This record gives sequence, C-alpha cells and structure tokens, in this order.
Amino acid sequence: MIRKVIKESQDFYDLNIESYKPISSKAYKGKCENGNEYFIKTTELYTQEKFKFLYNQGINNILYPIKNRMGDFITRSDDNFYVTPFINDFYMVDEIKAVNLSNELNHLHTHTFFKRQLTPLSSRRKMDDIFEYLQYKFSLLEVFVRSIEVREFDEFSIPILKNYHYILDAKKIMAKLQRKIISAIKEKRSVNYSFIHNNPKLDHLLTANGSQYLISIEKAKIGVPSLDMAKFYIESEDLNIDVHAIVMNYFSKFDDEFYYDYFCFLVLLYYIKGIIIIDKDYVSSQNFIYASDVIKKFIETFNLSDENKT
Repeated sequence: MIRKVIKESQDFYDLNIESYKPISSKAYKGKCENGNEYFIKTTELYTQEKFKFLYNQGINNILYPIKNRMGDFITRSDDNFYVTPFINDFYMVDEIKAVNLSNELNHLHTHTFFKRQLTPLSSRRKMDDIFEYLQYKFSLLEVFVRSIEVREFDEFSIPILKNYHYILDAKKIMAKLQRKIISAIKEKRSVNYSFIHNNPKLDHLLTANGSQYLISIEKAKIGVPSLDMAKFYIESEDLNIDVHAIVMNYFSKFDDEFYYDYFCFLVLLYYIKGIIIIDKDYVSSQNFIYASDVIKKFIETFNLSDENKT
C-alpha cells in the first residue's frame, strides 16, 4: 500500500520521496532526495471537506495538508491520503501542552460557532439511546455487586464493594443532569454548535516556530463544544494543572448552564462506559478502584454532590 502511495505522491505533488519509515499503521515519514521530510497519512475521502471548511473559515491553528496539483487537500486513490511537511514536535512539559491545547480548542470553537436549535427529533432520540444504555449498565453493575455480596469476601471483592457507592453517586448526579438536558431539548433551546476536534489528545497538538497546530482531525465534526471539553478534561485529569479553573473559565463565556451541564454529564458517561465487568478478579477490582477514584475526584472538584452544596 505505502509503495503505491509514495509513487502517487510523486505523480500528484512536486516531490520525489525516496525513502520512508512507518509512524503508525496509517502514517509514514517520507524523505526526499534533497533531505526535506514529509508526513504521509492515509485517510477517508470525507476528510477533504473538513479541511476545506476550516481553510475557508480562515482557521489558522490547523496543520493543513499540502495541496496537490488539482488543488485538493486529499489525493483520491485506492488509499486516499494527504501530505504535510514533517514537523519535529520538540519535548514540552505535558502541563504546558495541556494548557496550550485548551487554548487552541477554544480558538477553534470560537471561530466556527453558529446558533442552532436543539431539535427534539434528533437530540431527544440520542438522549433516549444514552438513557437506555445507562439503565443497562447500571443494572449490570448492580447485579454484579449483588453477586459479590453473597460470596465470601476476599481481596478482590472488598475494593469493589467499598467503592460501589461512588458509582451510585454518579448515577444520581447523571439523572439530575439528564433531566435538565432533556428540558433544554423540549424547549428547543438555541445553543452554540462549533467545529469540534473530537479527539483532543496531547499528541494531537504540534508546536512549530512559536505557533500551535491541531492535527488528526479525522474524527472532527460539528457539535456542541462541551464534547471537546469533556474529552480534554479526561485527557488532562492526572496532570499537575488547575484543570478546574481551565474548564470553568471556558464555560464562563456562556450565559446558559446547558453547556456546563452537558460537559459534566459527558465526563461521567465516559467514566461509566469505561467500567469493565468480567468477574470477581484483579482486573475488575482494579477497574472499580480507578473508576471510583476518578468519579469521586470529578464530583468533588466540580462540587456536584448534594452534600457539597449544603
């Protein structure tokens, strides 16, 4: 595959790539005879429209591909691909990179937003699907815990039973948040939609010549920006930064609690989804410990429990 892509890159670009080495299953670093290096990545054809949208909006914190001879960002082939200059991302402390990432996400959202009504037909259906999933997952967790209670206690069952109440706290908070979100949907509330990255990892931010660039936008889409912030929080929760201040500063620009409520709901949703239920074993007990720890930390950090509010 890559040999064909390299050959076609010579046909579609003014490049003569003579060697390459893999970076991932879909990405390669190619080197021309003049020593210049390029990043080559196979992708889906629809990525073309995402780059075109951002480019025409004048968004300047995206690393755009080199346009081919037809003026396209994506070269159509059996394996659609794009080419960018290869940027050596120098080492940066993760805490600094996380702050930079939050700034670039904010820039992306701010410069691509538009108002759209929440539509009961599509938005309510999505929330109903999530509600059904949560009912299933919480029921599964309850049955699992009950099965452990009737067994003899051991080193695996104790941490599960000890931490289960944090899962129940999340269930209670999510029910309240979901009612508020559904109420906004019923009102057909007008909210900000933006182009969201949808995969905001630290590795997806490059720094070059004093500028920051978001990369890997294949999963990007139009949506409520709370989704990016939820994924950003989960990506950054273990870093030594005041992620609470970053998040609250971001949502302070909105005059509607919907965005913050949706953010909180999504973070807890991802944590609940991440709980693995196998059996009363090491994997399940360690998974419960991790899930309960991050849920407890999130609830306390953002003062979500009724106890904290009294």
